[in-house]
Amino acid sequence: MKDGLQHEAYQMVLFNALATTGSLTKAAEKLEVSVSHVSKQLHILEEKLNVQLINRSTRSLALTQEGKDFADYCDQIVGLIHSANTLMTDSRDEVSGNVRLALSCSFGTLHVLPALDDLQKKYPSLTTEVSLFDYKVDMLEEEIDLWFTTFEEINAGYVAQRIVDTHFILLASPDYIQEHGAPTHPYDLEGHNCVTYHSKNRSYTHWLFAKDEEQLDVQVSGNYRVDKAEAIRDAVLAGRGIGYIASYLLSDELESGKLIPLMSDWKPTQKMPVYAVYPKYQHLPVRLKTIIDFVKQVIGQPPYWDKNLSKCLKR
Repeated sequence: MKDGLQHEAYQMVLFNALATTGSLTKAAEKLEVSVSHVSKQLHILEEKLNVQLINRSTRSLALTQEGKDFADYCDQIVGLIHSANTLMTDSRDEVSGNVRLALSCSFGTLHVLPALDDLQKKYPSLTTEVSLFDYKVDMLEEEIDLWFTTFEEINAGYVAQRIVDTHFILLASPDYIQEHGAPTHPYDLEGHNCVTYHSKNRSYTHWLFAKDEEQLDVQVSGNYRVDKAEAIRDAVLAGRGIGYIASYLLSDELESGKLIPLMSDWKPTQKMPVYAVYPKYQHLPVRLKTIIDFVKQVIGQPPYWDKNLSKCLKR
């Protein structure tokens, strides 16, 4: 009886891996077993239940209706297993365990990684494996536990906890202004060289502004597009064009005069929320909650994000 229950629980975990990854190969990789083992266990499971769970007429793995129904139960079982493990781990006093962490490249490098140094000094039994991404992450495929990102389209089955909103400032270098002049109205940007962000997931060629009750959406262009936020700042510093730059990318560029805020009457209104993304848990693991709370404490408190914006508005 005991062995039978253990085997049934294992098969449900295996079928959950199949259902969530949509692939025999990915399920095998996730469970660290062979593809033939997964296939054999699936065959045994279907014979035992006397029902077809997988539609084998398609080239890709597809669940039958019975397979979908069974997958729902398997998902609940796996969720209970994770919850039980979390409760047992969290019952200990110390924050421990390993967290596979994904970070948006620019934001993560500038702000989260330095915070993690202090965090791990405080919790030496907590370990992190960090990956930097500038594209939308498949958390399941990449086996990510926690993702700090500015992407707003989050897959079903995950929680996106809003950490903070970043703001934008319209900037240019003194050299660029001296050579090309400074715009005084958002539509003037159509005649300027604008440095823009462009990647396979996102493109920012529409810059948003507001003045009193008036709001404008201006399409801009230029001879330099790049898929890394710091590169936009660096190009603007080098005098290559005008930038619509997130305040988190700036340190002393405004105070030193290396960059000059433009069009003080028009406020850039684009906001870029930062989210902590993680799977849905009945009980959020304390190691994840600890990291989220720590990062919130470091970056989520005003005037952290508003300090560069305030400097801009005072000019």
